[in-house]
Amino acid sequence: MVYEALIVAGILVAAGLPFVMLTRYNVHPGLRPLYQAYLFAVLGLYFSYSWHRSGQTVPMKTWRLRLLDSSGHPPSWTRAIARYLLAWPGWASGASLAWALVDREGQFLHDRLLGLRLVRESRP
Repeated sequence: MVYEALIVAGILVAAGLPFVMLTRYNVHPGLRPLYQAYLFAVLGLYFSYSWHRSGQTVPMKTWRLRLLDSSGHPPSWTRAIARYLLAWPGWASGASLAWALVDREGQFLHDRLLGLRLVRESRP
């Protein structure tokens, strides 16, 4: 998660800078909800695209983890977006982590609900 946080930080800085410069955010503090929604959407696009395209984000490739649906393919756009949206309350409340600790396969609650699973790939 630390590696993923580094990637996310870079994405947020790269995406946030143009918004701040174009809207003169420092002069218009009322734009904060719009700024937050924009960053939320940018992260959603990063994660959803990565999961849909290959089932992996860059850190997931390093750790040889892949997100798959029940047929063994990366998730559809709908499932990838739904995973992103469901993961936020799951992580914030601790429900997803608690579920993973008691799940027989160690899967997160949001993945179980969506019919997805994280698998570890074997070494090449």
